[in-house]
Amino acid sequence: MFRQCTKLFVSTLFILNIAGCGNSVDSQISQGLSDADTIFNAKPKSSTASTEHLQFYLPQGYKVKNSSDETNVILSKGKRTYSIFYNPDESKKSQHFYKALQSSEKEEIVKEKTYEKNGRFGFATVLKKDKESYEVIASTGGVKVTGNVETEDMNNIIPELMTIANSVQLKKK
Repeated sequence: MFRQCTKLFVSTLFILNIAGCGNSVDSQISQGLSDADTIFNAKPKSSTASTEHLQFYLPQGYKVKNSSDETNVILSKGKRTYSIFYNPDESKKSQHFYKALQSSEKEEIVKEKTYEKNGRFGFATVLKKDKESYEVIASTGGVKVTGNVETEDMNNIIPELMTIANSVQLKKK
């Protein structure tokens, strides 16, 4: 009898642990999207990094890896790589990146949130890539920052990418 109760108890703990992990990812995503909303609505942070054509803020741990041209920048943080895409032909209210995502990858979207303020449009989206990997996209107008992340970093990465996207500016000549 004791053995059966022990097995039942262990099985119950296992099931609760699995269920808790599922909620954890969802709550991390929700928290990250909420934080991204706050960042989108805040004043952009001052630039701490630049390339030949762009200037932007980089949160702690991020580094510019390379810049292939005036519209693409590769960033790194630890072993992970992130990309900044800048379209100088798009305005701050542009929904180009959002509409393209909706038409091409709608099925992979786990959760998303759009933001609008003072004639500006932005969004943050989490896409499922495989069992443990997600793609996070943060965008404001003609700027999109994207990267693949693991579940444990979700609530930090989403607002960090929005902070970067919110700060990207074309350098003045």
